[in-house]
Amino acid sequence: MHIDWHGLVVVCVVSLALVTLLVVVFSVGIVALTRSQSPRMNGTGRGGVVQPLARAAAFLCFALCAALGGYGIHLIVSHSP
Repeated sequence: MHIDWHGLVVVCVVSLALVTLLVVVFSVGIVALTRSQSPRMNGTGRGGVVQPLARAAAFLCFALCAALGGYGIHLIVSHSP
């Protein structure tokens, strides 16, 4: 039985990097979604522009998370026997 240690290390490093990226992007999406729904209490009038941009950024982050998840499923299914 032969184990390709280099391949195993590469898979582990790439998996760890992508999982970290996925968690960070999802967290940024949650923060952006929270900012898009928070009421402005200081009365500066800046809430009108920030809310749509924050909501768009949140949806973009969630779409990226869904794309990464879909790509991972595609990789698993395409390499199955």
